[in-house]
Amino acid sequence: MALVLVGWSIDAVSGSTDDQPASDSESSSTSGADDSSSSGDDDKDRSTDSSGSDETKSKTYRVVRVVDGDTVILGNGETVRLGGIDAPEVGECGFKRARNKLSKLVLDKRISLGATDEDRDQYGRMLRYVDVDGTDSGLRLIKEGLSIARYDSRDGYGFHPREPKYIKADQASKAFVCAKPVPLVSQPKPKKKPKKNCAPGYSPCIPPYPPDLNCPDIGHPVRVSGSDPHGLDRDGDGIACEWS
Repeated sequence: MALVLVGWSIDAVSGSTDDQPASDSESSSTSGADDSSSSGDDDKDRSTDSSGSDETKSKTYRVVRVVDGDTVILGNGETVRLGGIDAPEVGECGFKRARNKLSKLVLDKRISLGATDEDRDQYGRMLRYVDVDGTDSGLRLIKEGLSIARYDSRDGYGFHPREPKYIKADQASKAFVCAKPVPLVSQPKPKKKPKKNCAPGYSPCIPPYPPDLNCPDIGHPVRVSGSDPHGLDRDGDGIACEWS
């Protein structure tokens, strides 16, 4: 009788174990397999920052405005300057293209910020890497030729963690080139008025000598400042034909 009870007890325990659902760890492991199988250019731009800062790992911020290809404004009012890159300024070739690309990447999205070698610049802007969905937006702009690797140890600034990757991408990328502006239709140059054929030293103009002119031929006073080839200023006061 005791053996029967022991056997029944073992069967009962064994049956309850089979009815237990799969653990959460097993379920999440299975569902994550497909997510890790994706590949392509986006994976190459993924941030590998492992600084361990809370700012990088846990906090996210919403981008409410993109100023240009390397500057954004967050929902909390902070201005962030992307570290390690330099994009065209207003009026420079590629400005609109770079700003539009960064807008497409981060505008109205939640981003994470990665620490660079400095906290803020001279204008009070935060200096950070800007990652969206794990993609390094600064690196993406460099690869598309819309920004360059700059403000690093090569030009007098400190070394920043992603500097080698940025420089390598910059050297491999082809810079964006603006099309040459179409020249405006050239306007015809105004024709020069032909010079009057005037005798030197007379004002207003009178015809040159010869032929010889007399005051009745001119009909108005004339200022004489030269040699007076017509012999009009007989009294030598510099005014001829004042009585004509």
